[in-house]
Amino acid sequence: MYVGLKHLHSSLPYLLFVAILVVLVLSLMGIFNKTPFDAKRKKAVLFAMILFHLQWTVGLILYFVSPMVKNIGDAMSNSMDRLYALEHPLMMTIALVLVTIARSKSKKTEDSSMNRTVFILFILALASIIFCLPDSWSALRMFDSSPS
Repeated sequence: MYVGLKHLHSSLPYLLFVAILVVLVLSLMGIFNKTPFDAKRKKAVLFAMILFHLQWTVGLILYFVSPMVKNIGDAMSNSMDRLYALEHPLMMTIALVLVTIARSKSKKTEDSSMNRTVFILFILALASIIFCLPDSWSALRMFDSSPS
């Protein structure tokens, strides 16, 4: 079960990144064209939110069953242990909250200003995701802390 969940947690981000990029592109087009936040955009936000919740839930299960996650007190001395025990789960939870807020706000209105709100919230969520990716995803990390 652990291996299957680990593979799912490693594969879902690709689909999630595509969904987030679709939402960002649709929102950006809506900002420039001043189009209302229509059903197509709402469905894209909903799909991204569902994928993100699924990814987060799998990650939460892995957090409790993974041998990589150690006691937080012990993890503070090693940057990789700290990433898996504290930083990654915290930043992903923040990103999840931002995406959920975007969905909650967007389903209430079709005003064209919602494109800007969704765009900002999804950019912040994407930044928090990319900022705290594990080293296996280092090609996507903005701030790589490893020495050159």
